Amino acid sequence: MSPPLEWMCGKQRLWLEAPDFLCMEMHGTLDVAEVDAYKSLVYELGDRYGTFAFLVDMRDLESIPPDARSKLSRAARPYPYRAIAVHGTSFTLGIVAAMVVKAGRALAPHAFPFELAFFKTEAQARAQLVPFRDPPPPRQGPRR
Repeated sequence: MSPPLEWMCGKQRLWLEAPDFLCMEMHGTLDVAEVDAYKSLVYELGDRYGTFAFLVDMRDLESIPPDARSKLSRAARPYPYRAIAVHGTSFTLGIVAAMVVKAGRALAPHAFPFELAFFKTEAQARAQLVPFRDPPPPRQGPRR
């Protein structure tokens, strides 16, 4: 099995666990430059692989300033997500993240077609995303 593809957008780490499962670990303050790098990367990955189930770890995220929130909520085309499951977020940052998506849906409803849910643990978040993953290819039985 090949190692996962991995990228850094400033302090933010993203990786593909499978062609349809994108993960992100967030750290510190999410600034505008990181948002620009993140959006560029996810659109490129979406163009290459299609849509994703997206797992976001916000345990180490400290803040999302207003200018970064605005960038996230303004999307010229759909984000390539089937569903997003967030875990480890503080109450305040959970509200901020939900409001970014809500604002985005008001500004560009076509760009935010995914479900968004919040969980305490990574295991709960991963379980939420199972129905949004591509089924494995059918197994080839013995040829007759």
